Amino acid sequence: MYQAEHKQKELNMQKHSIIVLALLVFSFAGCSSTPKEPDLNKTKVESMAAQELFDGAKRSMRNGNYVRATELLEEIDTRYPFGRISEQAKLELIYAYFKRADYESGQALADRFLRQHPQHENADYVYYMKGVMHYEQEVGTFKEVFSADIEKRDTSNIKAAFDNFKALVEVYPESEYAPDARKRMIQIRNLLADYELHVARYYMQRDSYIGAANRAKYIVENFPKTPAVPSALEILINSYKILELPEISEEYRKVLLLNYPDYKLAEF
Repeated sequence: MYQAEHKQKELNMQKHSIIVLALLVFSFAGCSSTPKEPDLNKTKVESMAAQELFDGAKRSMRNGNYVRATELLEEIDTRYPFGRISEQAKLELIYAYFKRADYESGQALADRFLRQHPQHENADYVYYMKGVMHYEQEVGTFKEVFSADIEKRDTSNIKAAFDNFKALVEVYPESEYAPDARKRMIQIRNLLADYELHVARYYMQRDSYIGAANRAKYIVENFPKTPAVPSALEILINSYKILELPEISEEYRKVLLLNYPDYKLAEF
């Protein structure tokens, strides 16, 4: 009897131990399968870091320290390429590149921005800045337009500026940047016409009258409302006279006198 009771008691203790062990196993399993809650959301942390960099860049911009501003904005562009702060940082970085006269970097970033955000609310600003950077990159060259080898000068930047301003005023005619873009387009047309006129004179000085006539004709046909037109007509008159084509020369003389009656045609 005593042995039977003792055996039953041992069996009960074993069952109790097994139950406790099982509960401990399930308890540990439950703990290991539950992820730890982070102290702060990762996205929030990244946003805070990007905002801190952006605020620092804005302070540097206000102080005129565009080198430091560029460094901070490039850091945002590299580490946080997406989101509203990233978009705004790119816009500010384009301006910072412009202020540093790093036009190639600014134009490359502007192109990338428009590829990524073709319908962005500030796309008109990006088109405008592209035009301004191309314009500034070339205007210094045109100030020295009477240098040697003028007929070989590359006008791609100034033409690109015109195309950027044209895109702006056509797609965003009500943009706050459109009025200035239109003024710059007029300036660019005048610059290009002056360039062609100088090349035409260059050819005249070297007795290349066909080349001079072709350049002058290009001005009349492509830049009809620029100040260079009457001088271009005069070159056409004189070049065709020298080429012994008096009828064509006379036709251009009539056009000149009809449209510019006060123009003093020099004897050639």
